[in-house]
Amino acid sequence: MNTHHRFILEPYKGPSTRHTCPQCRKPKEVARYLDTATGELLPDHVGKCNRADACGYHFTPRDHFRDTGTHPTEADGNAWEPKPEPPPRPPYVHQRAEVLAMRSHPERNTLAAYWRDRIGGNRWNTVARDYALGTWPSGSLAGAAVYWQVDQHGNVKAGKVMLYDPATGKRRKDVRSTSFVHFEQTGHNAAELNVGQCLFGEHLLKSWPMDAPVAVVESEKTAMIAAALMPSFLWVAVGSVGAFTLTKLQALTGRKVLAFPDLSRDGSAFAKWREKAVEIGHLFDAVHVSDLLERMATDADRRAGLDIGDYLLRSGDEITTTATPNTAAPVNVPAMILSEAETVMQRWAERNPAINTLVDVLGLDLSRAKITKLDPLK
Repeated sequence: MNTHHRFILEPYKGPSTRHTCPQCRKPKEVARYLDTATGELLPDHVGKCNRADACGYHFTPRDHFRDTGTHPTEADGNAWEPKPEPPPRPPYVHQRAEVLAMRSHPERNTLAAYWRDRIGGNRWNTVARDYALGTWPSGSLAGAAVYWQVDQHGNVKAGKVMLYDPATGKRRKDVRSTSFVHFEQTGHNAAELNVGQCLFGEHLLKSWPMDAPVAVVESEKTAMIAAALMPSFLWVAVGSVGAFTLTKLQALTGRKVLAFPDLSRDGSAFAKWREKAVEIGHLFDAVHVSDLLERMATDADRRAGLDIGDYLLRSGDEITTTATPNTAAPVNVPAMILSEAETVMQRWAERNPAINTLVDVLGLDLSRAKITKLDPLK
């Protein structure tokens, strides 16, 4: 079999096909290499650990034959020579013109339809501009939010498409509501196109001071809401609970990182992020996975899977704007949490002392307290 695919990782056919890693000693984590010409497995240590971030063990057939001084042979006894590896495909990137085109009709955006009234038009317009929020133009996903993932070098790596209910601000669940721009445009998946991903909001790191804190959340919507309510932090999103990984967080190397996983019924989301933070903590200047939500949450909060954005909104509900004559103020528009909010924080703390913990964890400076009023007409 004269092909560079002669040696492959053993396909998964149950626990018996996964083995103890020679490096990290974790059981059922290593896939061994299989010789497709003979159907035989190579020695136990020739394989790859599934724990790519935490362990990274990978001993290839090439390493094995080099160390043993042997060579694989064909069925006729002649030496097997693999074909050269094909050149790597270039990463798939979107054109900036695509980003600009999908920002042309913000009034059709189902996410903006709700949140402009909820947090104020000016603040929503600011975060929508900063995070390059787009709007899907047509078809069953018309009006869906497009969350562009732009890296620190300005490469537009991916665009997540998500359709919301404009009456609730929540993702639609009665229809197909999620996709990616590359799939909608080409019909091909990420692997076929060599699509990579990065943090949502990563492009903002370029102008964010290295010693200033960066807050990491799960969802893109949460990052935008938190950015509007607490702009003293740069808020980025990994996209899902399982995406809090070394690969996704490389852009935060050397920074001070504060992570807020969403609530889960059994606390597993928090546990996973805390464990991962320990594994990849060397990447950062400092990293802390906040347990603030775990300590504040009710059972109902856990069942609902609330996030830090929900808590910031809940805390801000106590402050509303004053309507100008003959106009109606938006209902429960939360005030922006700035370094001028000490008196308001004290009022919140009377109802929920855990707010003080939030101030401490985030390191907020409330020494020159002042409340910024919202204009209900904006």
